[in-house]
Amino acid sequence: MQFSFQQGGWGASLADRLVRKCDVLNRGFSGYNTRWAKIILPRLIRKGNSLDIPVAVTIFFGANDSALKDENPKQHIPLEEYAANLKSMVQYLKSVDIPENRVILITPTPLCETAWEEQCIIQGCKLNRLNSVVGEYANACLQVAQDCGTDVLDLWTLMQ
Repeated sequence: MQFSFQQGGWGASLADRLVRKCDVLNRGFSGYNTRWAKIILPRLIRKGNSLDIPVAVTIFFGANDSALKDENPKQHIPLEEYAANLKSMVQYLKSVDIPENRVILITPTPLCETAWEEQCIIQGCKLNRLNSVVGEYANACLQVAQDCGTDVLDLWTLMQ
């Protein structure tokens, strides 16, 4: 996530725990969905980079993809396309010599609808996401991980 290296962020905490063991690189893009991420992935990770093969690559999408089509058509991605985009990203990584056992998919997190609705109202829009819909995207992420042979961090279930 783009902001994970801010003070107290999980990216900063992870980098601190792994200091002198490995570098933690963040390529988060706030507001992106899998359609946009799939397009820019080849610019971020290429075959033959000067860096060693990563110990792990995480793919963490679904919150924006699961936005309601009628309320947030810019970010919404249909469920089937979301799954296909995740598979495409895993396949791309494999094509640049990052094996699937080094790829970790992360499910979208549950949504607190009341808190999200308050933010939507502040921004002058209607509630544009539902927890039940996010759950469908989390399940799709789990299925993609199984299909692709990757590990998965199921934040959806862990945070329920």
